Amino acid sequence: MRLSVLGTAALLAVLAGTGAPATPRKDSDAVVTSGKRALKRRSLVVTDANFNEVQVVHVAAGVPTTLSFRQPLRAESVILADVTNAFLPVKATESSIVLIPKWDLGQRSMTTLTVTLADGTILPLLLTTVSGEADIGVDISVALVQQAPPESATVLKASLLELRSELDECRADQGTAGIAKLASLVLQQDLSRPQVFERHELHRRDKQERLLVDVRAAYRIFGHTYLVVTLENRDPSRAWVLDRPELSVTGGSQSIDVSVTAFRMDTTAIAPNDTGKLVVVFQTPPQGSGNSLSLQLLEKNGSRHLRLDGLSL
Repeated sequence: MRLSVLGTAALLAVLAGTGAPATPRKDSDAVVTSGKRALKRRSLVVTDANFNEVQVVHVAAGVPTTLSFRQPLRAESVILADVTNAFLPVKATESSIVLIPKWDLGQRSMTTLTVTLADGTILPLLLTTVSGEADIGVDISVALVQQAPPESATVLKASLLELRSELDECRADQGTAGIAKLASLVLQQDLSRPQVFERHELHRRDKQERLLVDVRAAYRIFGHTYLVVTLENRDPSRAWVLDRPELSVTGGSQSIDVSVTAFRMDTTAIAPNDTGKLVVVFQTPPQGSGNSLSLQLLEKNGSRHLRLDGLSL
């Protein structure tokens, strides 16, 4: 870095007459003795325990102090509150900040440096001058967990690990989850009452919106009906994606909506000239000679809706 004439002169004044620097001490802070001041290199670790404390950096006239960050920072968001104009222009990159005071800071002066990391963490630093030492370099590491912002690498990593764990559980249970749920359903049944276990072959086909709909079968078990439908997309240029199915029962002159308990498809989108299979689950409505079922399949973000009336289950 190029210093101004004033900054270079001040630096030479501090270092003049000192001779070769002394051998650094073997501890966590490297120290080079220089005249009346010891030039130190320190490490600061910001954690949840000391996050609310303002960390202090010791600066001195003509001594470049380099702040090095292990996490990337927003160089454009570095703010130096220098009301006495004691510093040369701040040099900031994505990983470091260089501070050069033109003169020592007074004991009553309050000079702060605010640093914003790339993940949004805001770090305030207090700049002071003390007799006997100055920081020539400070390595700053931020290791926050509870105080970390949502965009931080720590929080994102924790969320990723949680999602991965849930995904592993789903994969481990996918073969037996349905069996376990069916066992729970069996436990809810009144064994003193007769149960219906039926499978009905259905043969209802229709062509709508360039889709061939085929109602294939219906299963009845434990008070619920499982309706199996296949759909062939005959549009050569557009896929078809199901938003949701809707059901209603018509008996006489009345039409009653039927709540859909669940629905599953074997594919998220039916590609052109491809076929998908759909299962719609609903509570079995009261059976009657005049009752019929209406099934509506709504396209997601589209207008290619299908409606089948007069289904007899």
